Amino acid sequence: MDADTLTTSYDADTAVLTVTGEVDESTGPQLREELEKHSEGFTRDLVVDLGAVDYFPSLAVGVVAAARRRAEESGVDLELLATEGSVAQRVLTVCGLPHRTS
Repeated sequence: MDADTLTTSYDADTAVLTVTGEVDESTGPQLREELEKHSEGFTRDLVVDLGAVDYFPSLAVGVVAAARRRAEESGVDLELLATEGSVAQRVLTVCGLPHRTS
C-alpha cells in the first residue's frame, strides 16, 4: 500500500465527512484527527461516509470504533455510512459495528 492515499472532504451543511482511499498504518492517524476535528472534539454529530474507502483493515476498525465510543460518551452521534457491497460495508458488518448503507 502506498502511503498518503487517504483523502477526506467535509460538507459543513450536512455534517458529512467523506473518506476516500486507504486507511492503513500511515493514514489511520489522519483519519483519527479528521474525525475529532469535524466532530469538534466529539461535541457535535457527524456522519462518516466510508463508501469510497478501498482498504479498511483492523486498524481502521479500531479508529472508527474508538471514535464512535468517544462520541457516545459525549452524547453525540457519529454515524457510519457505507455503500452496499463496499469494502468498508463488508468489514463493518463482519465486525458488528453499527452502520447505515447507501
